[in-house]
Amino acid sequence: MKLEEAIKHAKDVATKKYRQAMLHRANAEDEKLDRCIECMKEHEQLAEWLEELKELKEYKEKYRWHDLRKNPDDLPEDNKDVLVTIKGGCVNRTWHDSCGWRNATAKKARYYSDKSVLAWKEIEEFENDEI
Repeated sequence: MKLEEAIKHAKDVATKKYRQAMLHRANAEDEKLDRCIECMKEHEQLAEWLEELKELKEYKEKYRWHDLRKNPDDLPEDNKDVLVTIKGGCVNRTWHDSCGWRNATAKKARYYSDKSVLAWKEIEEFENDEI
């Protein structure tokens, strides 16, 4: 079962148990009502945790390091500013399909050997632009 399917399943079960609870609510002392409500809450919680896991997996994949030593063709999209690792540390570079790596912050364009870049990853966006 894939993560999306598990989320949908947990939500479906929670909905089903809610409906069953509504059928048993005429008798407030009914144990079936209590079990249905408890099961519904557990599946709602499970769906919430699975959605959080999905977000974390997506975040991890988006901001992972792309190791060019293992896969030299795993390059960013054209004209994309990214964080790269080079022999001296981490710097900001822009990848251009037509000419390779360029210093993203320099006033005068300076291009670098493709071999100098060991890995790259997307630059994480701030949640709030107000600093």
